[in-house]
Amino acid sequence: MSSYNSPLPVGAEQATGAYAIAIAGTAAGTNNVGNRTDSAGNVAPDFVWGNFPMQPNDERTDGTAVVAVANDYTQNYDWSGYTTYPSARLTAATTNNHTVAEAEWNNYPAFTPGVGNFKVTAASGNGTTVTYTAQNKLAVGDSVNITGLTASAYNLSAATVATADALKFTVTNAANAGEITGQWYGKVEATNALTAYDGAGITFINVPSVLGETTALALDELKDAGYEAASITTASAASNVGKTITAAARTAGSAVISITAASHGFVAGNKVTVSDISGGDGVNGAWTVLAVTSANVFTVTGTATTVQALTSLAGVVSGVAGTIKTQSVAAGTASVLSTATITITPFATAS
Repeated sequence: MSSYNSPLPVGAEQATGAYAIAIAGTAAGTNNVGNRTDSAGNVAPDFVWGNFPMQPNDERTDGTAVVAVANDYTQNYDWSGYTTYPSARLTAATTNNHTVAEAEWNNYPAFTPGVGNFKVTAASGNGTTVTYTAQNKLAVGDSVNITGLTASAYNLSAATVATADALKFTVTNAANAGEITGQWYGKVEATNALTAYDGAGITFINVPSVLGETTALALDELKDAGYEAASITTASAASNVGKTITAAARTAGSAVISITAASHGFVAGNKVTVSDISGGDGVNGAWTVLAVTSANVFTVTGTATTVQALTSLAGVVSGVAGTIKTQSVAAGTASVLSTATITITPFATAS
């Protein structure tokens, strides 16, 4: 771990090290609560071991030589042999802690909090005004985007807030789709909100696995994970031609069945149906693919645990119609924006 010593007054005997720095001038004394101040009357920073903290802009004159730096790496108590450098007042134009502080970067945190998202739980319109139920911190005149409501007429872009209090807000709009309540995915966000990378508003998602789920359950799980409804696409059902099973095997004491079907095309998590296995105790049925051993072999977990070694078979395996075959963003992917898109593809009816 590195360390940094806060500047000491010029000539202080304690100033040591290869890069000891002293700010010219003498301390002005203390303020009315006893804190030490610099020559401009600002509170002087304390000694810090480890990370150097954010410091206030002190009163410096641009171009004036005010910093003295020892140019000898040995212990230099008398400051013989040093170089003075011109210094300028700290500004947000340089890339340092002052930049993020003065630019009000939201993750620092910002001095002015970024505008976040607020959940909309109900809405109603009368042909002139739309009223939204939402705990919020909006103000009259804010420009907002409303998304995720089941009545699409109430999903507005760049709408101007007409009235607002802590529990609701209104906009002037001719939308009139009656009253909708119990909204799970409704959201309002000011159009000048900071981006998700600044820590404001839009959330990040850890993508769940929806393989093997019905389309309806998959959509619900993706929304629950944080995806916006408009960002989820259900693709046309994928071809589901049955594959011929030529072998099935199970070792004694294990419920795992190894199934051989050339170019089966399944992935772990897919739901499949195995049929027409003659003499296959516990092989026929609907299963979830446990693992894919190769392009021609996959495993499922059955119920029986007796030895099985079937060959020269003519059974059939196909995906369960209406369950998800693929998802465009892999399960477990982290830091995905809730506004990102994902496509899910179900199996078609088996053929």
